[in-house]
Amino acid sequence: MTPRLFFLASIAWVALWWLITWSRIPILSEYSFFPLWLGYILLTNAVSEVWQGDSLMRRMSWNFVFLFAVSVPLWWLFEYLNGFLQDWQYIFPYPMSSLHYVIEASIDFSTVVPAVLSVTFLFERIFDERGVGKGWPLGVNRAWLALSAAAGIALLYLMTAFPQFLFPFAWIAPFLVFEPVLYVSGLPSLLRRIERGDWTLTLAVMSATLFTGVFWEMWNYCSLPKWLYTIPYIDFWKVFEMPLLGYGGYPFFGIIVMSFTLLALSLAGRRDLVRTAGWDA
Repeated sequence: MTPRLFFLASIAWVALWWLITWSRIPILSEYSFFPLWLGYILLTNAVSEVWQGDSLMRRMSWNFVFLFAVSVPLWWLFEYLNGFLQDWQYIFPYPMSSLHYVIEASIDFSTVVPAVLSVTFLFERIFDERGVGKGWPLGVNRAWLALSAAAGIALLYLMTAFPQFLFPFAWIAPFLVFEPVLYVSGLPSLLRRIERGDWTLTLAVMSATLFTGVFWEMWNYCSLPKWLYTIPYIDFWKVFEMPLLGYGGYPFFGIIVMSFTLLALSLAGRRDLVRTAGWDA
């Protein structure tokens, strides 16, 4: 399939499932999240192919499915934290069993990482061509790394005790742990790039996640099932269901997505995929 045909087919797929998602047609709309977001993933890779002649899917080939697998435990971590925070709740058209919920949710959660990183790949190429994020080296001190990891672990614990006050740290604490672990282990990391003065990938994943977040919230708005927010102190000026200030969490979530993916692929013995994607440079 040519890049242009891939692009047109992806647009058609997204348009079809967007219509189905908001139509509330029984059964079809209720299970439309995965096919709609699969369409988003395909479309962003198609845009990358047309614009750059390259894409994350092309680089990783069939190994791209690893990103779907990585995504599931990452988002269940946030679901666990939300059990204490209660920042969002899901609305379903009918009651479902726990097993049904876990299976359906896991399938839907699997799209998070490939969606974010497909856009990141495109944004990184665009930023790199324009020299965005170059030339700001940051010294890395191992004592600060230890302090960062300790602070991250402490915040993850304290959030469960004081969720009303510490809820924003759900989007900060994980990368305070992941990045030091990656750096000290000699694994590819955002921090290692930043140390050399290369912020391009970091800025790309932060921008890509905010960009993708707008689509998460927009498509959620008229969907069922859907999620609603009850975030302390900032639950006003909503754009779709998300409070405006809540969008500030998306860029930090992007760092978590990248750091967790680098860690998961490295621990799974798939550093070849990290190199193939260009994230080890």
